[in-house]
Amino acid sequence: MAKSQASNPGKSSKPSSQLLSVKKSKKSAAVDSVDSEKENNLGPSKKRILIRDFAVQIDGQIHVQIDGKSTIEISVTLHRDALELRPVENDEYDRSTSLNEVAVCFSDRYEKLGAVDDLEEAITLGWEVLALCPPGHPHRDMSLNNLGAHLLGRFMKKAEICDLEEAIQLLHAALELQPPGHPDRSAPSFFVSRIDMKISELELRPRGNAGHVKFLHKLACDLRTRFTQTAETCNLEESITLHRAALEQRPPGHPARSSTLRELALCLSLRHDKHRVADDLEEAVKLGHEALELCPSMHPGHDACLHNLACDLRRMFVKTEAICDLEESIKLLRAALERRPPDHPTRSSALHGLALCLSNRYDKLGVVDDLEEAVTLGREALERCPSAHPGHGKSLQCLAHDLRKRFEQTTTIGDLDESIELLRPALELCPIGHPAQSSLLHELALCLSHRHDKHGVADDLEEAILRGHAALELCPPGHPDRGVVLYSCACDYWKKFQYLHQAEAVGRAPSKVELTSSLFELSQHLWEQFQKQKVMVTDLDHSIYLATYALELRLPPEDVSVAAWVGRLAKVENSDEPVVLERVVDNLRALANYHRARFQAQHAIIDLHEAIAFYRHMLCFRPAGHPDRASSLHDLACCLADQFREQPAEADLDEAIALEQEALCMIMRRAPDYHVSRLCLTAYLQMKFNSRVAMMSLGASGVTPLDMKQVIRNVAFETLKTLPTRLLHTPTGRLCNRDVQILYFLQSPECKQLESSCMTCDRDQQMKLIHCDTSRYFQYITLSHRWGEYEPSLRDIEDHTIYNMSVEGGFGKLQAFCRVALELDYLWAWSDTCCIDKDSSAEVQETIGSMFAWYRKSALTIVHLSDVTDTASLRGSEWFRRGWTLQELLAPRNVVFYTENWSLYKNPASSNHKTDVAVLAELENETRIDRRFLTNFSPGLDDARSRLQWASLRHTTCPEDITYSLFGISPLAPLWGCSHGLEIWFPCWDELIS
Repeated sequence: MAKSQASNPGKSSKPSSQLLSVKKSKKSAAVDSVDSEKENNLGPSKKRILIRDFAVQIDGQIHVQIDGKSTIEISVTLHRDALELRPVENDEYDRSTSLNEVAVCFSDRYEKLGAVDDLEEAITLGWEVLALCPPGHPHRDMSLNNLGAHLLGRFMKKAEICDLEEAIQLLHAALELQPPGHPDRSAPSFFVSRIDMKISELELRPRGNAGHVKFLHKLACDLRTRFTQTAETCNLEESITLHRAALEQRPPGHPARSSTLRELALCLSLRHDKHRVADDLEEAVKLGHEALELCPSMHPGHDACLHNLACDLRRMFVKTEAICDLEESIKLLRAALERRPPDHPTRSSALHGLALCLSNRYDKLGVVDDLEEAVTLGREALERCPSAHPGHGKSLQCLAHDLRKRFEQTTTIGDLDESIELLRPALELCPIGHPAQSSLLHELALCLSHRHDKHGVADDLEEAILRGHAALELCPPGHPDRGVVLYSCACDYWKKFQYLHQAEAVGRAPSKVELTSSLFELSQHLWEQFQKQKVMVTDLDHSIYLATYALELRLPPEDVSVAAWVGRLAKVENSDEPVVLERVVDNLRALANYHRARFQAQHAIIDLHEAIAFYRHMLCFRPAGHPDRASSLHDLACCLADQFREQPAEADLDEAIALEQEALCMIMRRAPDYHVSRLCLTAYLQMKFNSRVAMMSLGASGVTPLDMKQVIRNVAFETLKTLPTRLLHTPTGRLCNRDVQILYFLQSPECKQLESSCMTCDRDQQMKLIHCDTSRYFQYITLSHRWGEYEPSLRDIEDHTIYNMSVEGGFGKLQAFCRVALELDYLWAWSDTCCIDKDSSAEVQETIGSMFAWYRKSALTIVHLSDVTDTASLRGSEWFRRGWTLQELLAPRNVVFYTENWSLYKNPASSNHKTDVAVLAELENETRIDRRFLTNFSPGLDDARSRLQWASLRHTTCPEDITYSLFGISPLAPLWGCSHGLEIWFPCWDELIS
């Protein structure tokens, strides 16, 4: 669309609806006033400004009539009057501006009325504007853009190819004058319009036309460019198809064949990187060789052919480890580098490519000179890629990688420190989902682990474990890098617990087999500690990590997952596969027990799913007649019964009953295990009876839509019983009790979709689906903050929309909290200021007793630090000194901190500050709470001294509130309602510590 140069971005113009509502008399009066002012003795400058401002004000309002004329006609007249006062271009560019305004008016009128003469006039004026805006003129980009838009409009009307060609040239020239970050630049939309234009051009130039293959090639190149911007594979596939068609029309001997070969090779290389198809890479190398032969040293495309072919040969080396490919790649890159002197714009890419190849050759042959040259080239490449350069992140990562390798060769600690300092900003440049994120995390974990080995700093090892675990999560089973990342993570965990349990320093495990055995033994040791104390859930978490790593390290290379490996073994009788089967089964059983125990401690359904999966794997190795089959059947039955209690599905309960019945048949009646299984079976049968009575109203043949809606309503009410009594509905800003929350749900599109889905599945699936969808719908977010002035109460906001209320004090804070919650896609929010009826002692009692559980169940807790600026740190914030905020810090699993003006603190890569290593270190320093409690706190009596010390560092407005704020943290907090609570509590304080 053509743009006006006279528009003032600093002032907000009235909406068109407001302009249209102005009475004709006022418009006529305004026109008359302009006429009268023109007759007065105003200077030319004031006349120009007055005429232009009014013309701009009424531009485009063609449906309003003033004295029989449309406003667009008046606007054209006024702009022409302004032109008369601007006979030549001046330092303020007045004439070109007025010409552009008139052209825009004609273009707008053409778009609305379709008069071709208006479009012709706009084009004529556009050429005149362009003549007044030579290169260097501040409005040249706008003039190019507007004229290109006018010509494109004429092409759409008349289909004359010359208009399209000129439009493309003008728009491309405009884009070159609008670098990335320019407010008028929109690269994706530009390429969409450019591609659409070329598709139209191809339709006008069918196969056989002289220009067909040329525009076929250009369209393919633009599609490849769009792929690099959007990562949409369809664009790349279409580009490859078009390039192949162009190549057929450019046979050997055609002067432009080399460019098509080079572009097709580039597309195939990109597809190989995306899908890892070996044939693509092999064809890319073949085409690259042919393109290079057609581009001798003086050919303008010789440089690009050298570089592209070298990159593909290095990829081939990585895949096949054929040293000849790497040697040829190095030779080609050196030739390319010679053709790119120090001032060449793409010298950095050649430096980077050559450094990569030399680093690969060092890995293969161990020649130290290669590594030294790689570091030197990497430094030069980084110098040529400053922070705003698109290759800056890659240069940081590659240089850091080579410095870490040089440290491993020379043990020079400076290289390691520099590598870590380079990797941290490189990681910040990789947003969530970036393909390089996992490799950066792994590289940083390696460096931190090495520095720990060198200096023994525990924080380095802790961060290495966190970074390594994050990298492993980004490398799912089947990922080519998972094995390497897994081994590094396993080694770091092994080192951590070796250091904890031995006084002397230790190194890495000497072999994969020994490492695997050590990890599993460590997991069992921590499991025994957990069983003794029953409170240190962190021990259980570490046990799971260690046993998981140990199990995956045991997997044969051909199996990408435990399920695939077990399934394969189960199909092979008398397998002679070289694995110690019993050790693997022990590993499976241990993991099943660990996950089941964590489910019982934390009630995370994912742990129950994992336990069931591992118990099923075990049964594959416990056939009929095996002495341990009965115990495995019983364990699986218990988990399935637990799953039924969480998500009622009759199939789970039926399977639990069948498994327990089979187990009973295998156990002697007087054995202790028989008594346990018999009691469990009796309980399961009772559960089945109760379930059938409850579901009897549904009928044996299914349910009606009315019945289903009632079932959904009942499940929703049960779900809400565990949530806060009132929640804020973030889209509307209204406080809702449970009845209103149910009403919102039943009227929502999600509920209608749920009803529809339930009518097409069986009863078990129905209940699972209902529980899952209702829980997802009622996810809520909690606020933690320091109370200030004018905090809104329940009575203040009842029956009001908070977004329409005052923004003073706590009202503004509440509005900002709900706005952030809505931005994060949460429908429900809870604040302790207005969601509690403080006039009801019973409700206050329930709230204090439930607050820890509410914060624990919340999907996210937002902490607003009203005394922390955007540039400050957490240190010294009063929030860390308040008594109530202790449980608000420990209970939630996901926490984010916002500063005084509601900016996200430090913009972490993850959506949880508790997983951010830097913020976690700040929290440890500020609260004196160990990170194991910060990230995975469980109520209990373990480490009671520490828990009371945390509370002793905080204060509350009322002395007794420090007691109540410990509900959920310590089970020995005094009972609510005891008039002598403090008298009982404080003597217990010393006793608890002792």
